[in-house]
Order: sequence, then structure tokens, then C-alpha cells
Amino acid sequence: MKNKTKLIIEIALFILALVSITFLYYFAGNETADEEDMKDVGIVHVNDSNFEEIVLNSDQPVILEFFSNSCPPCLTMIPTMINIAKNNKDIKVVSVNASEKESERVVKEYNIQAYPTILIIKNGKVVKNFIGATNEETIMKELE
Repeated sequence: MKNKTKLIIEIALFILALVSITFLYYFAGNETADEEDMKDVGIVHVNDSNFEEIVLNSDQPVILEFFSNSCPPCLTMIPTMINIAKNNKDIKVVSVNASEKESERVVKEYNIQAYPTILIIKNGKVVKNFIGATNEETIMKELE
């Protein structure tokens, strides 16, 4: 009986954590968050219409994350991406919601098939890619 109770509590805590992370994700990465909220976090949301201007023409190195609304590992990347954005003003942190119709061209162009996929782009060229959740240290090491 104690094992069942412990299991129920663990499942409830997991669900609570997932709901909390989903709320944060919605706030930090959803296209309906207002522009000032996005600037405060330091993550720029792009799609097909503004991708070239913001990513390919950037003077700064770009960390580009492709995510999907239905991707649990993408949720685990939220704190990492926020932390990188807030602590590295010389790096542009950008997200593309692959679930959006407005991002279909970019997703297809970069042949994105798994989420999250993180690309490091310098001078408009991909210099490194990571598939799956990746820690901050690994991402930052590639920017050195």
C-alpha cells in the first residue's frame, strides 16, 4: 500500500512539474506573448517571414532552437535557453515553433525532423547542430 501511495505522489508531482513548465514555456516561447515579455527574457521568436533578417543577417552568433508544442524534451530546454539569453548579450537566442504553419519553410529548409533541434549559426552558416535536449555548458563550449 505504501508503494502505491508513493507512486501516486510521484506521478502527481511529475504532472504538477509538467504543468508548471508548460505554463513557463507558453509565456517564454509562444507567439501570443507580447513583444515586451519576449525582450525581457531575451529570446526572439522567428518564423518564415523574419528568419533571414533576424538569423541569417545577424552580426552576432545565433543559438537557434526548433521546438514543437507537443515536445516534452523541448520543455526541459526552457530554463537553459532563458539562462543563455539573459547571461550572454553578445549572443542572439532565437526560437522557431515548428508547430506553426508560418514556420514550415524554415523547418523544411533545415530538414528538421526531431525536437528540440538546436543550431549554432555564425555569419549565416550552421557551424554546429544538436538534436535533443542539450545542456548549457555543451552549447556554450561550441561558441568559444
